Amino acid sequence: MNNQALNDLLKKGDEHSFAQIFEALYQPLVSYLMQYVDKAADAEDIAQNTFIKLWEKKDRLHLTTSVKSYIYSAAYNQFIDNYRKNKKQQTYLDQLKNETLTNLAEEPDDLLERKLQLITKAVESLPERCRIIFTMHKKQGYSHKEISKKLEISTKTIEAQLRIAYTRLREELKNRPDLYLTLIFAKSRFK
Repeated sequence: MNNQALNDLLKKGDEHSFAQIFEALYQPLVSYLMQYVDKAADAEDIAQNTFIKLWEKKDRLHLTTSVKSYIYSAAYNQFIDNYRKNKKQQTYLDQLKNETLTNLAEEPDDLLERKLQLITKAVESLPERCRIIFTMHKKQGYSHKEISKKLEISTKTIEAQLRIAYTRLREELKNRPDLYLTLIFAKSRFK
């Protein structure tokens, strides 16, 4: 479909016309975005959000370029926004991790020992399967793939059990966020 036909469809503003634009440009847009992102799901999310925004703005748009150029530019700009947002979040997490580890290193041994006991108690309260998987991952440093191989279960099961473990530990330690952060960021020293 050529640019003029796409522009004409957008001007119509109805769902059927928009669906035709989507069908003509969605997959090529996802392919275009794959040069910027690592995961197809991320490219698909950006493409879908771009089309949602286009639909929401369709009545206010007065394009001086083709619909295709507009969509590609909008998708690229959304990628840049997402990149900046993720970078800020990563910077914040890195700072939080460094502060937590610094505080942990500066604590007196008896206070650190007490924290480790509380963390160990929380980990021991996990259901057996969660506890085993969590311990193998966090304390022994096994990857999801290694745990999967050793326990003969799928990596999806490992991921699910770790999500359960972190959710329960967060709940168990909700009154002590310092302990939860220690558990998350420190190479585990719990018993």
